Amino acid sequence: MVEGVAYSEEGHQNLLLAEKRAGQYYNWIYEEIRPFLSGDIFEIGSGIGACSKLIVCDNPGSRIILSDGDPRCVTALRERFEGHRNVRCLLIDITNKSDLRSLEYKPDCAIAINVLEHIKDDVAALNNVYDVLNRGGHFVLLVPAHKFLYNCLDEAIGHYRRYTMEELKRKVSQTEFRLIKTFYFNFSSIIVWYMNGNLLHKTVMSESVFSAGNNLIPAVKFFERYIIRKKLGISLIAVLKKAER
Repeated sequence: MVEGVAYSEEGHQNLLLAEKRAGQYYNWIYEEIRPFLSGDIFEIGSGIGACSKLIVCDNPGSRIILSDGDPRCVTALRERFEGHRNVRCLLIDITNKSDLRSLEYKPDCAIAINVLEHIKDDVAALNNVYDVLNRGGHFVLLVPAHKFLYNCLDEAIGHYRRYTMEELKRKVSQTEFRLIKTFYFNFSSIIVWYMNGNLLHKTVMSESVFSAGNNLIPAVKFFERYIIRKKLGISLIAVLKKAER
């Protein structure tokens, strides 16, 4: 989401529909990032908690910070995770260093799912996260891929860009992070995104599109893992690591 700025109406509607109809999609994302999670966790741009609920459930022994730049989302997160003593829900703009200095401790891992593309100066944001992480900590990113897919859907939900693999690597190289791993994710949504945004010029995905895509996830996962081998996808996942000392 746009850090420090409220979602557009289209963005908020897409967020609610995804939470309602794309449960298997978020489970799949979590499967991919789970191996890199450990210790205290900081989720950036948590939205209304679609991935957060998996993080909280799977890491009961960790201190967890959930955050968003939209006050409506932070309110929803606080209501959703009320009673979880290891969870704090904060209004945070990662482009604002004073917001990050308000954290009570340095997390061991940070996660940002579809966040970096909303930030104009994404390299500065990467550097800010580097500063707040504990030594040796991981930063796990998921960002939209492929320039040719940029369309009215991206514009409506506040995307500055879609990334190429080379661009993402170049921007990471401008920080002190070490790039551990990059791979593509979710190839099947390329056609859906192109049809709805480039051809039909829709700014909100329909509920039926989310439901259909969600139902296909098991087959898509198999095909992607064993046939495509993560060499094509609508998104890029990157794992970055902060120096040990």
